[in-house]
Amino acid sequence: MRLTLVVLTTLALISPEVRAGGASPDPEFDHQVSALYIEAEIIIDGEMNEPQWQQVQPASDFTQQEPIIGEPASERTEVRLLYDDDNLYLGIYCFDSAGEKGLVVNDVRRDFPPFENDVFGVLLDTFDDNRNGFMLSTNPKGAKRDGQVGGDGTTSNFDWDVSWEVKSKITEQGWQAEMAIPFKSLRFRQDQDQVWGVNFLRRIRRKNEQAHWSPIPVPFRLSRVSMAGSLNGITGVRQGRNLYLKPYLSTPLVRRQGDDVDFVPELGMDLKYGVTPGLTLDLTVNTDFAQVEADEQQINLTRFSLFFPEKREFFLENAPIFHFGKAARGFQDSGGREIIPFFSRRIGIANGQLVPILGGARMSGSLGKYRVGVLTLQADDSQAISSTNFSVARVRRDIFRNSDIGAVFINKQVDGGYFNRTYGVDANFKFLTYLNISSFLLKTDTTGISGDEAAADISVGWFDRFWEIETQYLTIDDNFNPEVGFAPRRGIRKCRGRLGLHPRPGERMPSIREFRPTLEVDYITDQENLLVTRNLQTSFAIEFQNSSTLWMGCEARFERLDEPFEIRPNQMIPVGDYDFNEYRIYFGSDRSRLFSVELRAGTGEFWNGDRDTYQTRFLFQPGYQFAADVSWNHASVTLPSGDFDTDLLTTRLRYSFSTRMFLNALIQYNSTLEEISSNLRFNFIYKPLSDIFLVYNERRSSTGEVLERALVAKFTYLFDF
Repeated sequence: MRLTLVVLTTLALISPEVRAGGASPDPEFDHQVSALYIEAEIIIDGEMNEPQWQQVQPASDFTQQEPIIGEPASERTEVRLLYDDDNLYLGIYCFDSAGEKGLVVNDVRRDFPPFENDVFGVLLDTFDDNRNGFMLSTNPKGAKRDGQVGGDGTTSNFDWDVSWEVKSKITEQGWQAEMAIPFKSLRFRQDQDQVWGVNFLRRIRRKNEQAHWSPIPVPFRLSRVSMAGSLNGITGVRQGRNLYLKPYLSTPLVRRQGDDVDFVPELGMDLKYGVTPGLTLDLTVNTDFAQVEADEQQINLTRFSLFFPEKREFFLENAPIFHFGKAARGFQDSGGREIIPFFSRRIGIANGQLVPILGGARMSGSLGKYRVGVLTLQADDSQAISSTNFSVARVRRDIFRNSDIGAVFINKQVDGGYFNRTYGVDANFKFLTYLNISSFLLKTDTTGISGDEAAADISVGWFDRFWEIETQYLTIDDNFNPEVGFAPRRGIRKCRGRLGLHPRPGERMPSIREFRPTLEVDYITDQENLLVTRNLQTSFAIEFQNSSTLWMGCEARFERLDEPFEIRPNQMIPVGDYDFNEYRIYFGSDRSRLFSVELRAGTGEFWNGDRDTYQTRFLFQPGYQFAADVSWNHASVTLPSGDFDTDLLTTRLRYSFSTRMFLNALIQYNSTLEEISSNLRFNFIYKPLSDIFLVYNERRSSTGEVLERALVAKFTYLFDF
């Protein structure tokens, strides 16, 4: 009743036009821009003083997506395009009436977070297929961010790095930049006359404004490839041989408690070859992950395993090709999903320890209307597991305008004869711009297991600028066993519903951009239709014009335990039925400011007791070079079996010497493990895609005793043919 009253009140505050969802851009109106061929040299210095820049007509007249949908951008942006035999050049003028004082730059790291900076971005649909593309972005200090998008924006991969140049310059009129994108860094058809899709993004952070050259409606972003304009005028260009060779040398120095110092240098190599304009072969020998950032720790008070994201470069590149089901629509973490059939952290990691990868190969990319990915890796034997081969085959076929169907095969083969296999098919349909339908069917085959090894799902959702509606039905058999995937719950049937609204009050409340009332219901039974989990969550959020957010919610939960589970060592939650409610509140301030905070609090019943939780996060960023981020998560739990507290303190420090040299530190204290862990990482990009890493890792007990130390130096060098 209270949620209904809130919804009715917010609906009364907004105009009929906003309630209706607003008008979408006319799909027949295609923005056009041309690139001019040049023979003179362009020096990438951010100056744009070569006369050729003035010989081409700029793309301008950007349209707001935020805050006032469909209105002209509040500041002028001009983009000019040139090309020669080797590169596509972009010259960008981002005018700003406030001059240098109006610009916001908080980060210059490679693949910097884009939402807290002034940003210019370009999307290139080089196959002009309205589905796949490359995205390159920069900010007023010349930082680089690059990525791949697929499925018309439903998959993205910003861990993909490619060689290109950019220089920016701040002026009295705003800021400007020059980009040089080598044709050999892209993939495109070998046609004499090229027609590419193209779109541009301008983000003005102090106004929290976002505008595009070719208009894009909420809730979509620049990655919505089908809404791009057209780039004409490019003729006679070639990709080159597309051969990259990247050897590495790693020198780890490790000392564990009660052990001698270990020093075993490692040599390895990665090779990349463009077999066709759309298909890439990757080979790796003695793969090393010494430079990988440490995981952020979590304290688990649930009866299910936790999800930690993949951070290793070899597995991240082209990862969206292997996404399956809802993941093929862009859900790249485990939130709200019970199944990930292929999860690369199952390779090369066993019981929390790294397992050496001897080598492997991957073929991935596009073949006409098909997206294919084939992967095979051989892991060495270790104390945790025998030598194991992991193989994955994934294919997706584009159908209709923005839909696809696909299949996946995953095989884990252990020396000695043990195997685990997963087979599956999936389909993802998009209709009427905002309607999404996704489904899949999976089956596993494991040595020693027979029968009840299937899983199936169907989800239907409508997501536009006002409505957010989703329903789901999922079933997972008792013996479903994807050992190279992630499936924390088995033997269940789940029905899920979600209703969210996004009304905007407009000029009636100028400080508020959007209200977000939401209702979510999860109803989970076992395979005999006996209720095991019911979760009802109502929430109400307010997004302010400066991006600050206030959120309030209530969760009513039912859980049935057929067997006890250990919530803490020697502390059990007994068998039984449990009804408990929890109330939560959250506030996050504008993260683009010098100082910002996030505050969370929760209180309520917890199984057969009570729980209070508090989470705080403080971010201090006096400029783009330095930032300090400190968070504290605390839980006080009261149970009949005993009371306990948990604390997790995390400190992140970063210093950017330039756009090519960075120092990062991650220091964590976990009261459950009674450990302090430190990860310090120095990275110098001494030439494009060639790095020097220095990494120091340490674990100490809470009493100060050193449990493990490691110092690693790693060198990589890219040979680009």
